[in-house]
Amino acid sequence: MALRIGGAEAKPGKGADEIAGPLLDIRASNSLLNIEALEEFMTEIFSEEDELADDSDGKPVLFQRILDIGVLPLVLCKHSVRRIRALLEPCAAAHLSKHVSSDRLNRLVGLLVAAIQTAKDASLASMIKDGMLVDRGTELVTAYCERLELAMSVTCLGLEVAVLVFHMVAQGKALHVSSMGDLLHDCLAFLKECLLDCVVPLLDMDAECELAHAVFNRSQPLHGQMCTLLEAALATTNSVTAITAQHALCEEDIVPLLYASISVMFCSSALLSSGVESNLFESVRRSSQSLLRSVFELRADQRPWILEEILASLIKLPAQKRVQSMHRIAGGKSVQFITVLLLQLLQATAQSPEDLTAGFESGALSAKEYRILLQRHKKAVSMVSSSADFTIRYMIGRCAKRESKGTANEAEFRALLELFINDCVVLLGHPQWPAAELVVRIYSLHILEVLDDDKSDVVLKALALESAAQIASHIAQSQRLHDSSGGDGSKLEWISPSSSLESISRFQTATTTILEYLQAKVVSGESTGAIPLYIGNWAAMLVATLLKGSRSESSSDNDADTGDSGADDSDLGSDDSDSDSDSDNDNGQKDVSSTFDIHKRKAIEECLQVYAAIAHRSTKAMSTTASYTSAAEAARATLLLQPLYRSFDMLLTRVTLALGASQVALRSKALRALNQIALHRPPVLYQANVKYAINHRLQDSSPQVREAAIDLIGKHIAHNPELTDQYYEFISVRVLDKGSSVRRRVMRILADIYALSENIEQLVDIGIRLLQRTNDDERTIRELAFKTLQELWFSYSRSADADEETVAAETARNVFNTLSPDGQKEMLKRVRVMTGVVEAVRSHELVDLMASLFEHVSSGPSQSEAEDAQLVIRCVIDALFEQLLRAEESAADGLDAGADIAEGFSVATCLRFISTLSSIAPEAVGLHAESLSAYLKLSKTAEQDTLANVLVIFGNTLLKIPHPGAAFLRSLEDDLISLLSSSPQNILALAVPCLCDLIEKLTRNHVKLIRVFRSCVLQLCREQRVISGGGKGALTSKNLMRFIILAGLSCRYFDFDKHRQRQKEHFRELDQLAKGSMVELLNELLLFFARPIHSAPVQLAAIQMLGQLHIKRPRLAVEPQARAMMDRALAGDSASHQLQVLRNFLEFLRTDAKRLAAQERDDRSKEREIDAKALVGNTGGMSEAGVGASLMQTYLDRIIGATFATNAAPLRAAGFEVISLVLEQGLAHPLKCMPALIALSTSSDPYIRNKALKLHQELSFKHASFIHSRDLEGVRKAYEYQLLVRGQTEDVSGYDSSADLRDRPDRPAACLQFLYSLSRSRRTRRNELLTMLVKACDFDAGTAAYSDANSTDIPFVRFVAENISALEFKYLDEVLHTIYQISSVIASSGLNLYQQIETDATHEASAGDNAQDAQWQQATRASVCISILFVLREFLKSHYGVSESRCTSYNPGEAAGARDKAAAWHAQDDGGRIDWGPCPYALQRMESTADCIAQRQRFRRMMAESLAASEESPVLAANAAADRFAPDAPGDELLNAEDLEMLSVDDLEEAG
Repeated sequence: MALRIGGAEAKPGKGADEIAGPLLDIRASNSLLNIEALEEFMTEIFSEEDELADDSDGKPVLFQRILDIGVLPLVLCKHSVRRIRALLEPCAAAHLSKHVSSDRLNRLVGLLVAAIQTAKDASLASMIKDGMLVDRGTELVTAYCERLELAMSVTCLGLEVAVLVFHMVAQGKALHVSSMGDLLHDCLAFLKECLLDCVVPLLDMDAECELAHAVFNRSQPLHGQMCTLLEAALATTNSVTAITAQHALCEEDIVPLLYASISVMFCSSALLSSGVESNLFESVRRSSQSLLRSVFELRADQRPWILEEILASLIKLPAQKRVQSMHRIAGGKSVQFITVLLLQLLQATAQSPEDLTAGFESGALSAKEYRILLQRHKKAVSMVSSSADFTIRYMIGRCAKRESKGTANEAEFRALLELFINDCVVLLGHPQWPAAELVVRIYSLHILEVLDDDKSDVVLKALALESAAQIASHIAQSQRLHDSSGGDGSKLEWISPSSSLESISRFQTATTTILEYLQAKVVSGESTGAIPLYIGNWAAMLVATLLKGSRSESSSDNDADTGDSGADDSDLGSDDSDSDSDSDNDNGQKDVSSTFDIHKRKAIEECLQVYAAIAHRSTKAMSTTASYTSAAEAARATLLLQPLYRSFDMLLTRVTLALGASQVALRSKALRALNQIALHRPPVLYQANVKYAINHRLQDSSPQVREAAIDLIGKHIAHNPELTDQYYEFISVRVLDKGSSVRRRVMRILADIYALSENIEQLVDIGIRLLQRTNDDERTIRELAFKTLQELWFSYSRSADADEETVAAETARNVFNTLSPDGQKEMLKRVRVMTGVVEAVRSHELVDLMASLFEHVSSGPSQSEAEDAQLVIRCVIDALFEQLLRAEESAADGLDAGADIAEGFSVATCLRFISTLSSIAPEAVGLHAESLSAYLKLSKTAEQDTLANVLVIFGNTLLKIPHPGAAFLRSLEDDLISLLSSSPQNILALAVPCLCDLIEKLTRNHVKLIRVFRSCVLQLCREQRVISGGGKGALTSKNLMRFIILAGLSCRYFDFDKHRQRQKEHFRELDQLAKGSMVELLNELLLFFARPIHSAPVQLAAIQMLGQLHIKRPRLAVEPQARAMMDRALAGDSASHQLQVLRNFLEFLRTDAKRLAAQERDDRSKEREIDAKALVGNTGGMSEAGVGASLMQTYLDRIIGATFATNAAPLRAAGFEVISLVLEQGLAHPLKCMPALIALSTSSDPYIRNKALKLHQELSFKHASFIHSRDLEGVRKAYEYQLLVRGQTEDVSGYDSSADLRDRPDRPAACLQFLYSLSRSRRTRRNELLTMLVKACDFDAGTAAYSDANSTDIPFVRFVAENISALEFKYLDEVLHTIYQISSVIASSGLNLYQQIETDATHEASAGDNAQDAQWQQATRASVCISILFVLREFLKSHYGVSESRCTSYNPGEAAGARDKAAAWHAQDDGGRIDWGPCPYALQRMESTADCIAQRQRFRRMMAESLAASEESPVLAANAAADRFAPDAPGDELLNAEDLEMLSVDDLEEAG
């Protein structure tokens, strides 16, 4: 019967014995001959030893005398030791013990022991240590060098002896010698000391010491000894490795050697030259590595300890030693040496290829044999997995903090783990390192556990997020590269019964390529453990496939087996994988039988046989066609089949979930991790869950997180239109973010989107947002906005469109037409965007910003940029007029002139934008202004908006038109005069100034204007005489208003008095009106028509024109009649009259500011001569300059009152504008306006709120010493303003409804947050404000009179309490101080009120009588206020996690200290708003006596509970005992409220 051995069959017979017999006889004969030679040599040694012992002067041959070392002067020489080893090597162990007596061997061992002891006594380690203390330049003593050379020589001798001993132990020779065990132990200890104390110090020696020069200089004698020492150490280490493979060493011997080996592996060897010495050292290090690997491979029970010791020892090494040694891998990349070491150790735990491939050669196996093979292969992989799992667990465990503060080792282990995983990711796909995938896969499972565990360390979670991103990115990148490199035909798949023959063939080709390449690298040691790990993994899959495909055969075999086979099957069947395989077969038996045929079985078996052949083949038989490139390509293809590459979705899910972490650092880290993943797989950003998480992070409360979210989207949004559409709305609003860094990043992203987008609506929105940032509070943001818009709108490439000569030649014509077609297209795009910006937001603020932008770019940072901007502005204007010209051509062809000219343009939009540009670039617009005169001729049919824009254009550019023709001027003059007869007031306000400028500066046709003015004034005079005489006016109100407006505007914009003095003949017609001033005459007429005897519209027109005259002659505004008119208007009931007076003030102040600004510009631009007027002073100008201040100081209170008028939003807006100008120009003391300014800062109108906040900030900066003195009045005014806007007290809230909830979705914003933000920087000022807010909720319980004026305002107290609850407290000290102040109010006013209510409790039966008592009602309302403070205090304690003991121990007089740590907001289900359930009458009114009684009982219960809680505090109990009620005495206080927090109910009863 044939026997199966290793897959091959051998039949017993005599032929083998006949061949082997003579060979064994020859070997035995040679062994006996060597034993005889050994006996003779031992006799020589012993004889010489005896002779030298008797004759101390004898000359040794086989020995050497060492007089300076040790107690034995004679030891075997090196040649004798080598001779003994050479003779022992061919000797058989059995023959040696039989033919050599134990006495002679014991004597030989004694000589070896003496040699080892002498080598130890040489003390080479101490001598090296002494020599390292000698600095460079100090010559070593000759005696020292001689002793050191001798010590090295003796040490080398000891190592030779150790090699001999290790050889004897490895061969099993002289094991019967009793002292051999001790000798082996001494040799191992000596080798450890030699490596650790001699070799390592020599190699790590400082280059600055003299010993380094002596040892590493080839010309020095010590250099040769050092090389000899390294050679001896190498040989000894190799010998120990051989012993280890035979399990001949115990744990106490091998552990010290491992320590020494690790130290040798991490030596720097920086002083070694690149020649023989360096190669020798590398050999020593590789030998130490082989020793470590051998121990790790053979001692499975010691593997965890070995890994732990390696990592612990590595951390103890200096940082430079850990990272300086790099291992270069095939492909040109390098990894850390520790990574290579750990992976080699892990791969070494796999079984040998021969064990794994046993049984493959013969082909068809039974199901039972397949199951045995499957278990063998799974075990091979599981051994590596368990070691890798321990390594990862150990490193992760050392990375986590074990104390409140981290240690240096934790940080070092995190760095080590990070480097290790990074290297493993780099090694993925390299054929020599299959364990890298296993390590990364196991590590990914552990980081998933870390991320899923809420109790995991934050630092460890951050590391896990980084690793998850790195691994997921690698997976995405690998799959993308693989998909792009080949089609579906070349794609590998995991083999299963349903796989095709082509798939099996491709899999075999790829895996065989890898194994053949690795087999060729076995000799060089580059493929350590890779082959068995690969075979174990692949063969397990193939064998499992065969099992599934041959279930019927397996079942029949199992039925036929009996006895032990049945037991084996039951044991194997308990394996989970086998159960799964059986289950799969049961579920899919029909499919497998139909798809798995004999051809597939043979293909898979052939693959297994190929694996076996490669594993058993020698390297000489390998073909030379195996290349790294082909092996690496195959390794990458097979790598994609591993479980690691199916974990992308799990890693992405954990990173997405981490976006909602409670820690800011983790949320930021998760965003950066997602960013890294999206770089290699952008579609992840389209996923609904990812988009939802990112949108929430864009609204995060932390600027750091918002900036990270912006950065994430910004790197992808500009280059992906689909992504832009999904995220643009969310990211664009962040340009208003509170964080300056976030705003800055968003602006850059918007600029990127603008440069690539073709969506005009989107471009317009971007333009609006960037333009608004030119008025940002931060200078850097403003500069970035200007720079960005300059690059987007005003950059110009001359070489691409028109050269400078062409532009210069066309300066007087249409520059737009000189551009190339592409240039015109680009310019039209810019014009469409700019026009859209002006159209989208029609506000004076945006127009002012646009004007500032054009002014900024026109005087840009460089001359070239300024010239480019001016040219672009010219092109924009030319393009707009080009579109209008096309409209006229369309109208001439019978088309609608108002129809769209081109996409995105219309006549109205073009004219509106041109009117805006006319004030910015009047010269450029003036070149085309003549073409607009046609719109004035169509005044009857044209829209008022179009006509108004044309008049604005003429008003701004009339004097800038180059060489206007006389016909054009006459035509324009006639058109303007024709507008005066039937146009509405807004057209008159534009047409009259234009006509005045035209006649005064260009046509000089004063007669027409004089006649218009004279006719209007004559009509007004006649009407005045009739009405003054008691008659009824002849003019209708409409005509009378027109005459008033025309006369007033003409007098405002044309100085009739000045021209009468210069040209009396031309202005004689005015003499018919009055000999004096026309302004004085018209002022009297307007004052007359402003009286209440006239209709309201007439009065309104007169008041409006009086404002125009006051601008013309400021001193008229301070005359008694004018003041009487303004007093009457402001005190009257007409909101329109009050509004007009405020508008007059507003225009007056604006005009005055422009005049002063122009005067300052003139003073700076030219040097004025010093004359008498300059020395004395221009009294007229000084008197006019003081009019504005006089008016404002007189009417400021009434202006402020108008700002808070009821049901008059335009009046409030105008009043605010006046107050703003008063503060900006410094016309009144800022304290007068501060309460109003604080109130307006709570407005829901963004314009009013932002402007008020800006003014408040500026005043706080300028007048920090006193500006906050009226903050309490401002808080009261803010409440009144909110009540004015809301209408009902129940609707007034301290929460800012206009705040952007996206910034803080878990809590509301406070209306008074701005006030607190201004005071937060200084602790004293901050505490004063908090104290003031809390005291605002207090009341005077001791007031004798309880009138309505002193009644407690419950809604106001609730308003303040809600504001306090919503303030953004940054530090715990702020929260504690607020609670302290609340407790102080409760302990003072609350306790006094409590005593009073307790006294009244005995009369509750007659509460109906008490309900009519004012004092009783006031006390009830006051109890609501104290109850509000109770609720507020509990709210703050709950949401900031402050305990009662912490509150009671707070002392405001002490330094903040630990209280300066950040205050953490604890979000709850209440949404950050106070629940007034415990105090319902904070929101509701107490309508009945029952409500009052219920409130008083609720207050008593609150106080009683609080007092009972205070008894539990020893501090409060001591205070209560010290502050008992004193005996009643006139004038004595009932309670010392400043020192007492709480009193118990019993205390109060005793006091009563």
